[in-house]
Parts: sequence; structure tokens; C-alpha cells
Amino acid sequence: MSKELWSQVKDRMNDHSYMGEIDRDEYRVKVTAEVFTPTDLVIKMISECGADMFAPGKTVFDPACGDGQFLVAAKWVKVLFHGMSENDALNDLYGVDLMRDNVDLCKKRLGGGTILMGDSLNPEKNIENQTILEHQEMLRLFGQTATVFV
Repeated sequence: MSKELWSQVKDRMNDHSYMGEIDRDEYRVKVTAEVFTPTDLVIKMISECGADMFAPGKTVFDPACGDGQFLVAAKWVKVLFHGMSENDALNDLYGVDLMRDNVDLCKKRLGGGTILMGDSLNPEKNIENQTILEHQEMLRLFGQTATVFV
């Protein structure tokens, strides 16, 4: 049963074109140090943590969420393994990224959630294209304890 559920998580993660909506040229990768994790590796890492790590009420925070690979997997583990609704699962998920297009794509993939543009290493810093609300939420968010994927 568990193997079948992990397969379903993978299938739902693959319902999109992996990083297909964002143009990443060599300069951008060099400046942002963006590294994107393939679906199979995400599934392996999360399954080794165990589904209980993603139980209802357990917060998952990705400080460099990119397009949301880890958060999408965590959402589906919460839904498929723990019977949570998608909306309830989203209440436990938080992500931050430096790039507006990554933030927007992550929100789109998740179907919502608390995904913010910001600098996880310097949450007090207001970065270009970050909204006032995102900056305020960054300051609030960094007072929480969470499961962090780096």
C-alpha cells in the first residue's frame, strides 16, 4: 500500500512540465545558484524521512523553494497518506524564494499556500519586487519552528 501511495505522490508531482515555464540562462543560474531537484530524488528523500514527518499539523518550510518540488511532494503526502484536504495540507506548507517567477510557479503548482518572495538568509531585508505583505509575512514566519528542507 505504501509503495502505491509513493507512486501516486510521484505521479501528481509529474503532472507539470518540470521547470518548463521559467527560462534559466547561464547568467541567472550563476547569480542565483539555482539548483532544482529531480522528482525521483525528492521522493527518495521524503520517503526516507517517513510519512509521519508530514502528519497533519506538522509544518514544512522550504527556504529556497524554487518551483515547489519539495512542497508539492509534502502536500501530496499529507493528502494521500494522512487523508487531509488539499486546503488543510496547504495550511502546513511554507516556502520562500528569491525569484518572483519561482514564487509564482510554486503557488500555481501547489494551488495556493504561503509562498513568499524573500531572502531566507536575511528575512528582514526587503528585496526588489517583494511586496510589503510578503516582507511582513517573512518577518512573522521566521519566528516559527518547522521542518526545513535545504
